[in-house]
Amino acid sequence: MKKLFVEVKNGGKMTYSVSDLNKLDRMYETEVFERKEKRVMSPFKKEMQKSFQAQVRDYAFEKILDRHLYTFKYMLVIPDPYGVAKQTALILFNSSKEYKVVYRVLGDTPDCDFAGETGFTTRHRVPILGLYGGKNNKIDLKLVDKNGEVVKHRMLQIYVSPIQENIRKMVSDNDMKMSHFGFILLNTAIGSPVAIDGHGDVRYSLQIKTGRLGMIPLVNGHFLLVDKTANRVDKYGKVTPCRYHEIDYMGRVYKTYLLEHKIGRAIAQHGESLFFITSSDDEHLSDRIAELNLNTGELVKYCDIHALIGEEYRQYDNWIDTSYIEYNSGKLLITAKRLNSVINIDWNEQKIEWIIAPPQVWKDSKAEKYVLKDISVNDEKSAKIPICSLPEYTSIMEDNNGKKKAVLFDIRNVVKIDGKVIVPGGKRSVKNSLVKIIDIDENDMSLKVEKCIEVPSSIRFSRVLHSQDEKYLLVAQGYLRTQTGGVRGIIQEIDAATGEKLHGAGIKKVFSNAWPFAPDIKDYCVSMEKNDNAILGKLNPLEKFDGTMPALSENKTDGYFFGGGRICDDLFLCNMRPGTVDKIYFIGEKHSYVKDMENVKFVDKKEGFAIPLNDFEKDEYHVYVEYDDEVHKLKNEIRIIK
Repeated sequence: MKKLFVEVKNGGKMTYSVSDLNKLDRMYETEVFERKEKRVMSPFKKEMQKSFQAQVRDYAFEKILDRHLYTFKYMLVIPDPYGVAKQTALILFNSSKEYKVVYRVLGDTPDCDFAGETGFTTRHRVPILGLYGGKNNKIDLKLVDKNGEVVKHRMLQIYVSPIQENIRKMVSDNDMKMSHFGFILLNTAIGSPVAIDGHGDVRYSLQIKTGRLGMIPLVNGHFLLVDKTANRVDKYGKVTPCRYHEIDYMGRVYKTYLLEHKIGRAIAQHGESLFFITSSDDEHLSDRIAELNLNTGELVKYCDIHALIGEEYRQYDNWIDTSYIEYNSGKLLITAKRLNSVINIDWNEQKIEWIIAPPQVWKDSKAEKYVLKDISVNDEKSAKIPICSLPEYTSIMEDNNGKKKAVLFDIRNVVKIDGKVIVPGGKRSVKNSLVKIIDIDENDMSLKVEKCIEVPSSIRFSRVLHSQDEKYLLVAQGYLRTQTGGVRGIIQEIDAATGEKLHGAGIKKVFSNAWPFAPDIKDYCVSMEKNDNAILGKLNPLEKFDGTMPALSENKTDGYFFGGGRICDDLFLCNMRPGTVDKIYFIGEKHSYVKDMENVKFVDKKEGFAIPLNDFEKDEYHVYVEYDDEVHKLKNEIRIIK
């Protein structure tokens, strides 16, 4: 590759372009993954699985370090090294002795600097995050020895092209006070997850099409990312993601999961198990907890919530509306909005431990005995407020031998469904939503409200995070009931002891989740381990076809309906406008299959779909797309050779 050093103060740098990185992929792909006889052959465009591409890239970066071409003075800077997070960069160089690198991405003010530190090594992979989009970023780099002495120091500039306009200005109003939480990551309901600094500037974003869930935090510091480029159709005819990636902030994909079960927005993790809310049958939503083994991609256990509490509450479709679950020492804490309750269950025994709810909700039910007694000392005003009437989020802050402290976000004080008050005695005594700090005593089955803080009224997507010392709360409200001046959500820092609001920012976009942006820099300094089995799970096979197709059209396939066919391992990926294509046929000499799309709800934009080929018999298949009572033959075929 052409070496072009850009001279800067006290040194130089060489930068790789996107085409340079693509050349590295082609150069090292067969070294990382031994060439094996492929099962699927086709002239369709090939697409590498992101989990394999990340391994190839990391291998290429290690080979660059093997060659000892770059030093601290003349280093290699790779913007967006993995192709999905443009506000990141990777610096590569070698040193004669073991040093660590300490850096700061200079913010517009010192309180907005982003700092990072690597481990001691002679092979330096320095992951840079927290870059501004649309400007030259100044990075202060120090090479530090094991005595803590700065051996070398230099300033480096890295330019990042402008990020998407729709996320560039996320913050509408910001009081600019000192933050106790630093950078905050927001999962926007539609669009890319972004991290904002104390001034409201976007300092991190993903350039990959994702859904409302966006990035789902995992305990190892990685995330489960919803990939909206590969979808299936659910039982309601809606387009639903079926591909999820384990990814880190730099954009390295470690594993890919193919799932027929939709992952709802209530998710928890413990060890190798991921717990998520999904559907229990064709009539009910968000009322089954599934346990996914993250090492195998297999669903190993289910729990239908109605089996624990009885059938009498299961009277309509989304009868629970589970908004959050949390794992704590073998227990799952379930925030059940439409049951006006928080339910703690023993996952192994699959039985209820206790319930936080107004007693009237569970009166005369088999779960009544699990309701915690409220021993709060209430004045005349607060006595009219139920312990929770539409809880959105509940989390255990501390646990000490059966005595727990929990934080609860309650959307409002009275619940009505079809005009009926579900929580008897509830009275709207405040117009706002409430954040409550609750003491729970499991030994005597009681609770006490320690503090109740009013916040703006929410509709949904609200979370309450707490600082490590529990002195401060970050209240993140992703969808406000009253939206003025372009503000659709809000984040606020609150003193947990006094309820005083310390810092706030109005957010222009609806966001579904929020958490502190704290990347593990040292983890990204290490190359990924080779993993040949990075693709886990399996999609349902296609139906065999032995009927007759409609008349063959003489016209080419209309791009409005269908396009973008490509092969990704054992998947056929394509783009189509939902509700316009009736069927997709794969017709071979001996075997044929069909993908039925007739019941898909119309959406006036193209979506990406994944069609599994792994159960196809050996044959050569021609692909036909049916719409407007005609079929159109695609020009490329698919050969299954083993």
